[in-house]
Amino acid sequence: MSDQSRLFLAAVLMLGVLLISWFVTGKGNSPQTADNTVTAQQIEQLSPAVSLEETETEDLQVNADPDSIPAQNDVDVQSPVLPDRTITVIIQGEKTGEPIVVARLSSKGGSVESWLLQNYEDHPDQNLDQLVNLAEESWLVSRVQDGVPLEFEYSGSDTVIVGEQGAAVTFVSGTATKTYTFTRGFYGFTLEKTGLDITSTIEPGSIPVTEVQTTTKGYFSASWYTNSHNKENSEKIEGLEPTGNVAWIAVSNKYFTVILMPETMERADGYIAPGEGGSPLVALDDTRLTVYAGPKSYSVLSSLGRSTTDMIDFGWPIIRWIGKLIFFFLTSALSFVSNWGVRIIILALTLKILLSPLTTKSYVSMQKMQKIQPAMQEIQKKYAKDPKQQQAEMQKLYKEKGVNPIGGCLPMLLQMPVFFAMYRVLANMVELRGAGFLLWINDLSRPEILIQFQTKILGLEGIGLMAVLLGVIMFLQQKLTGSSGAGAAAQQQKMMMYMMPIFMTFLFMRFASGLTLYWLIFNILTLVHQELIKKKLTSDQAEADGTAK
Repeated sequence: MSDQSRLFLAAVLMLGVLLISWFVTGKGNSPQTADNTVTAQQIEQLSPAVSLEETETEDLQVNADPDSIPAQNDVDVQSPVLPDRTITVIIQGEKTGEPIVVARLSSKGGSVESWLLQNYEDHPDQNLDQLVNLAEESWLVSRVQDGVPLEFEYSGSDTVIVGEQGAAVTFVSGTATKTYTFTRGFYGFTLEKTGLDITSTIEPGSIPVTEVQTTTKGYFSASWYTNSHNKENSEKIEGLEPTGNVAWIAVSNKYFTVILMPETMERADGYIAPGEGGSPLVALDDTRLTVYAGPKSYSVLSSLGRSTTDMIDFGWPIIRWIGKLIFFFLTSALSFVSNWGVRIIILALTLKILLSPLTTKSYVSMQKMQKIQPAMQEIQKKYAKDPKQQQAEMQKLYKEKGVNPIGGCLPMLLQMPVFFAMYRVLANMVELRGAGFLLWINDLSRPEILIQFQTKILGLEGIGLMAVLLGVIMFLQQKLTGSSGAGAAAQQQKMMMYMMPIFMTFLFMRFASGLTLYWLIFNILTLVHQELIKKKLTSDQAEADGTAK
């Protein structure tokens, strides 16, 4: 097999795995001091019926003393109908005046009826000026036996600001209580129930589609952790299914999740059910649990523990470890760089330096193979009818010339896990969602589009400049590698030179622009490196010829 044949095989293998990966994956409550308040305008926007003066003067402390909670018994479902009350909860972030969540709780069912993530726009590339709401359908609804939401009483403020001391909201119905406890800077709360059904449920359809999607197939999933991470796409869930005892159970879309974690025990019974075209239902049996509702950020989930980071798809085991190293380099080592596009460029440069020995070895081996092509063809003709002798003579030639027949493609194959890890990391990092680079590249998690189509053409929304440049660079790499062989080998090389850049251009126009940026910079650096190696080999050969004379 010629060197070009091996290169072709390596490229096919890379594309095959890439295509398979692509298609399969295709916060206590007390009066707040000045540093823990939000502006009057924010309050008016979030809860128009509540004034800032009322917020500052009302006692925001809600009946949340666990010692005052009565023992469990039956709920008095015959209580009179109570007026519905809506409580706005503003969870402050690390910086004062910058909330991370604005939620609405309802006394009807003691439920969460809205959960707005203040730092995440819904469809960020569409300029809709809307925030991601992880409670499009109310969840954690307590119901009476006929399914009607249970009416609760609530005696606290209509607006609760979660600052340094935290905050709590307690709903009461007869002897039953339901207490939400919030902590500053946390995308969630703890929930404690007495005298109520132990099952807590995230209703189907709660999690919205937050990205531009052509289909919701495979977009929503239920995840849970038993002895390992388990996942089921929403459309594959056939009915109410028990998951067994779990450390946690969650419903997710690509970038966001709601997780239920038991607290009275290490594990509890979980359940999943179909979402009927939307996000699936997940439920957990426990009277006290932690609820996380926020981005699927590795650093945030790692603070939760219990292997919740496993729901971030960094790929298969070996690739996952490489992906983690790449992720930590991007988020920690390069944290001083504010622009994520610049971080990706620095990453490409770093990886190019680390992988340069492999690139050098591969290119040198390719050059050696090219030089012995005439001798190889001669042996092939001479021993055309004697395959065994032909193989023996080939091995002898390789040994005499110091050539490794797989030396050209093996180093390339060794680089593939790094590329696949990069693909998984850059495709699943919520940090890149809505992160701009420069000019028209305003979302590194979305394909780059310079020229927008009116309607999709071959599945493409438009043409991206980086993908076109990538195809040109790949063509130049093939062109500058040089020609070798004849007949079928020459045809294979010609097909690679023209077809592969076109196909890869089409492919990368559908990939996240962050990944395209990485691969473009990496290939530009490879092209420069290749030319430097070629010049050095030419110089060394000239010196050798001069010495021989």
